[in-house]
Amino acid sequence: MIKRYHKDGDLTDAVAEIRRNGVIIVENLFPPEVMDGLLTGVEGDLNAQTPGGGAFFGNSKRSVNGLFARGVGFSEHLLLSEQLLQLADGILLPEQSMAAATPRVEPTDTFSAIDPVVGPNCHHYHVNASVVMQVCQGGGNQMLHRDEWRYRPYMTRDPEGPELTLAFMVALTDFTVENGATRYIPGSNHWPEGQRPDESQVEQAKMARGSVAAWLGSVYHGLAINHTETPRSGLIFSYGVNHLIQEENQFMAVPPAAADALPKKARQLIGYRSSPALNFIEGLDEGHVLDLTETFSES
Repeated sequence: MIKRYHKDGDLTDAVAEIRRNGVIIVENLFPPEVMDGLLTGVEGDLNAQTPGGGAFFGNSKRSVNGLFARGVGFSEHLLLSEQLLQLADGILLPEQSMAAATPRVEPTDTFSAIDPVVGPNCHHYHVNASVVMQVCQGGGNQMLHRDEWRYRPYMTRDPEGPELTLAFMVALTDFTVENGATRYIPGSNHWPEGQRPDESQVEQAKMARGSVAAWLGSVYHGLAINHTETPRSGLIFSYGVNHLIQEENQFMAVPPAAADALPKKARQLIGYRSSPALNFIEGLDEGHVLDLTETFSES
């Protein structure tokens, strides 16, 4: 089963459960009015599309990417959610925590061995991708897959190794079995490379609007068939460790002019940040964040 947690509860066990079984649900994290506002921000673009997406997506989806340039609401509610940052800190184990309530992981030498439980696993993490995905009636089930496959062949599955990504599915509408709630295989994060999923192992993430499913990049998952006439809408965004390239180019999706209007922490999470060893810009690594206002006003 997919274990469920209250939004105001202690999320320490939630982090442990993600490590155990790869997926959890935080129930009713966002109020209905927030979900209404975010969905309204992309509805026009969704409605202008014909369902498709190819066989991988079951030929039934509509989608909109580059969410964090579509108004500050997307960043303020999603990127700055204290609960989701606590989960990301606990799984990706950065040297410097992003959540106010997450204990800081003491940094080690760059070449020290990584402890997948204690960390640090990375200097920081940043947005990997962002998309509102709407699953329309009909089509087929999406192939069960792992998000970390996008980094093949440069990495292979190590069940005992550190995690690379953590994704969130925010339910903009209710997720039910009938409308194709996302399918997961809990525990598949511990499977070795080559072990294949079976449909009998699938659990669907049934959840109310405003709830959030969180899962590891090592967990098998995929969208399901929507058997109803009403589209099912979900907002997906993910974080990846800073030494991996972002799946969606955030500097094009959220260019400096758009990022400059966002809170500093949101800019950091989008990727306007450096580490002393990777992606650095000399003179701008103090605090490991680019101050866009000063940088671009001087250029």
